[in-house]
Amino acid sequence: MKTCEDVALKEQLLYLLELQTIDTRVKELDAARRTLPTRTEPLRRDLAKLDGMLGGERQKLAETETWKKQQADMLVAEQEALRSAKSKLQGSKTGKEYNAASREVDNKKKSIHDREVELKKVTEALSSGGTVIGERDDAVAQLREQLATEEAQIAIKVEELAVQIAEASTGREALRAKIDKPWLKTYDTLAGKRGYAVSPVIAGTCQGCQMRIPPQLNNILARMESLEMCPRCGRIIYRKEMIEPAPPAAT
Repeated sequence: MKTCEDVALKEQLLYLLELQTIDTRVKELDAARRTLPTRTEPLRRDLAKLDGMLGGERQKLAETETWKKQQADMLVAEQEALRSAKSKLQGSKTGKEYNAASREVDNKKKSIHDREVELKKVTEALSSGGTVIGERDDAVAQLREQLATEEAQIAIKVEELAVQIAEASTGREALRAKIDKPWLKTYDTLAGKRGYAVSPVIAGTCQGCQMRIPPQLNNILARMESLEMCPRCGRIIYRKEMIEPAPPAAT
């Protein structure tokens, strides 16, 4: 015959199990909520890498533009020097002056030709670089758009999970108020350390740590005289069949 103490003890155990069910669900939902934002990390890394490459290419392009301007200015100066050398050639009065002016004209022409060739190459390189940067700009824009879309979707899911967490937590505080404070404190400590605090014993084995409990302790659990803890993992334990009777055998 069950005593009032037995009924009260079973109620306490049922309250603890119900609280654990709520807390487990809330933890699962909260873990999912905290994990969601990390899904965009690969995309963020790709975007940062592409941004870095684009910044490097822009810098190189700017340096090349500066170099091109310097070369163009030097080309103008050399063209002016060529005109001056031609004037000297035309004004030569002696063979020596003529030969010197002629060599200077030839050297200036060669220098101008070489610089024009280099400027042509640089101009082509700048055009190609501009095309690459344009393509990278498009790729970066697409990644930014994709990231914004995914972040918006994740924000919606985070809000949905927050609602689910609130719904799953309904009645939790009222339930905690029904549990004796010493066992509630034990429950909170175990839940923080072990992940979950209450574990069934099946066929003499604690399902929390898979250790067989002493026969005497198993008998105490069968009498439901007190809430007990597993000697190994410290969880609050109970014999499962005392709370969840086995279904009747099929006939």
